[in-house]
Amino acid sequence: MQIFLTYDYELFFGNPTGTVEKCIIEPTNKLREISEETGVNFVFFIDVGYIKKLGEYKDQFPKVEKEYKKVVKQIKTLVFEGHDCQLHIHPHWEDCTHDGEKWNMVTDRYKLDDFSDDEIDSIVKEYHSILENLTEKKVTSYRAGGWCLQPFDRVKSSFEDIGIKLDSTVFPGGKFTEGNYYYNFVNTPDQGRWRFSNDLTIEDTSGPFWEYPIASFYYNPLFFWKLFALGRMFPDDHKPIGDGYPMSSPGLRKKMLTTGIRLSASVDGYFITKLNKVLRVNQDLGYDEMVVLGHPKACTKFALKKLREFILKNKNKHSFLTFADLDI
Repeated sequence: MQIFLTYDYELFFGNPTGTVEKCIIEPTNKLREISEETGVNFVFFIDVGYIKKLGEYKDQFPKVEKEYKKVVKQIKTLVFEGHDCQLHIHPHWEDCTHDGEKWNMVTDRYKLDDFSDDEIDSIVKEYHSILENLTEKKVTSYRAGGWCLQPFDRVKSSFEDIGIKLDSTVFPGGKFTEGNYYYNFVNTPDQGRWRFSNDLTIEDTSGPFWEYPIASFYYNPLFFWKLFALGRMFPDDHKPIGDGYPMSSPGLRKKMLTTGIRLSASVDGYFITKLNKVLRVNQDLGYDEMVVLGHPKACTKFALKKLREFILKNKNKHSFLTFADLDI
């Protein structure tokens, strides 16, 4: 099995967004320590809209300048150490501002489909250029912010122009169409990866793109009751290191606690307790690939400990790779 441990490198998008130190720098450094100990590198999907906005405000506000320098330094360090930094777009940053003290989040246009065709093309190409200039590496893989990359045909030509060859946005069986979100992955190929052309969820064996889906898992209500209880009873181990709040997801918490929900397989917090089971399920399905999602901002002490254990348990049985390792 090829295992890809991927992290979306970003702030929170609620109020407050959290600090760069607690949401990004500190937890990412803890991940770097695990990488150094285990010899396994990670994929970091860099929220480039955030980098762009830091660049816009750094000469205006000393606080933003410090934030910009910290993030740029860390990303360059990640590249130097062999981690894979790829493109992650949350286009709502186009509408966000900084007042010298904090970010003012405006998430009305949260997904690329909320923008015009010309705006989409401009955003995708500008963000891709920013990341390649920062990392001094070719950027050929992508993950959509909030899993929102439908309809794909609105971004297809932009991806072809800049050389994006691999997407890792889909998690099979996932669906959420409330609030600012829209994704529907109810019907996808029963495979660990597939080629596609105009639709993320439809295989086209001659398509120009690869989909490496994030593994998915059904979490029952009891899981979420336990997750929330542990956060209250043992906050030192189970509260995220990140100090911000997520954007509203209408009805999601109620669904979690009453019917359960299928979500992406995750290394965040208590979700990591299901990772060995997810691996067994993927093996039973005959898949050769397993992509797992995480966020530095959602790391907990408990999750970091379990991540190290998972890697050490499996590194001699499976291959831990990054997307840059693939010849596609």
